[in-house]
Amino acid sequence: MDIPKRTEHRPPRPPVPKFRHIGAGTDSPDFLPPPKTEESSFIALSFDNTSETSIEDFNESYFTRKRISAIVEEITNQIALLGLSEDLLKIGLSLLKSELLEGLKSKKYKAIAVAIIIASLKQINAPITQKEILSKTSVSEKQIKKILLQIHNPYNLQAIVYSFIKQISSQIGLNDKFITFCLQMFNEINLRSLIQGEHENVIAGAIIKYCGDIIFADRGGIIAQVIADNAKCSLGPLKNFLKKIEQNLPLTYSVQQIG
Repeated sequence: MDIPKRTEHRPPRPPVPKFRHIGAGTDSPDFLPPPKTEESSFIALSFDNTSETSIEDFNESYFTRKRISAIVEEITNQIALLGLSEDLLKIGLSLLKSELLEGLKSKKYKAIAVAIIIASLKQINAPITQKEILSKTSVSEKQIKKILLQIHNPYNLQAIVYSFIKQISSQIGLNDKFITFCLQMFNEINLRSLIQGEHENVIAGAIIKYCGDIIFADRGGIIAQVIADNAKCSLGPLKNFLKKIEQNLPLTYSVQQIG
């Protein structure tokens, strides 16, 4: 007696998405996926024909991909507007977390793009202030702070502060020996846990002022406003952090200790 062949039961497959073909004229595709990177693999959402993905899940993922595409386009636009390197896009994609897309509305695309650029600049230790970026993008600082907390990317604080110390010192004519002394002072300050959320340029400016007052004591030190202007920060935050340094790290150093 012939035994009937057992047929494998497979769940229904979701429909394959259809896109318009790009013609020779001015037609454009309904959706072009953003560049794929190893760091942001969630961007490359794909659907295997053997998967059990529901229609609802498929549609949700499709719209997620469209949101990502819109954010990537906005990051690219903002990088060009700010005159920054296109290499920041790759770094930015590695920071584009899926939680940023939850409840996302189109008006937030620009804010997310700017926050990702700021976070990317921290990754490469660029001495560019958040204030500089925001002044050219008309995005609120409050909104950026919230998004940066969501991105939560670790970065090398010492390296960024050093970049600012080097940049500011060079602008006002201070040499490499002075810069080295400032970096040693940063380590002392960091060991005492005096840094509590201050911006890197403010930290650098206060350290330069503090070290300058030691080295150039016979000339009255360095004028705080000159440092604030070159650090591109307000005088108030610089003086506040400087006061914290002076209270916890008295001026006991001598010029001989620099060498």
